[in-house]
Amino acid sequence: MFVGVGDKLCESLSEHLGKENIKMKEITININSNQEIWSLINKECNHIFIHKFMPNESIAWWNTDIKMKNNETFEELEVRNMEFDILTDLNGLKKILDLNTNQLRIYQFDKPVPSSLSIDYLPQHNRERILQQNGLKNFYFCDFEFLTILSSDEKFIKDIEDNKL
Repeated sequence: MFVGVGDKLCESLSEHLGKENIKMKEITININSNQEIWSLINKECNHIFIHKFMPNESIAWWNTDIKMKNNETFEELEVRNMEFDILTDLNGLKKILDLNTNQLRIYQFDKPVPSSLSIDYLPQHNRERILQQNGLKNFYFCDFEFLTILSSDEKFIKDIEDNKL
């Protein structure tokens, strides 16, 4: 069921790129599960960046082990409000979607995401331009039963509208 469809002109992109306007098509739909998200993922772009992933509800404590960058493992910790960015591929994304988390920010790129790219530190006025220069093709925001998809590929959004995906 479609909630809304529309064009979103990234004004900051057009400001920085001159005469050429880059439009991102946007669609918002109702979903019943994260499996529906998987059916709408573009399988041609294998570089996935999940921003501020929360594997568990922020109010619930849970027991886990955490492996640090230096390979030291902290075992049997009680944690909550755990939030982190994830770089993965389509196989990893499938596993994450199987967790059925309520909110996801999925950025899909057509090339590897640079390790120096940190969305929180990008200037708001040219964030979209920087992300597209780094290969961003699609963005998916899942907020409980609503999924908003932005894409620079108009045909991709049209196929979703026409239920071809």
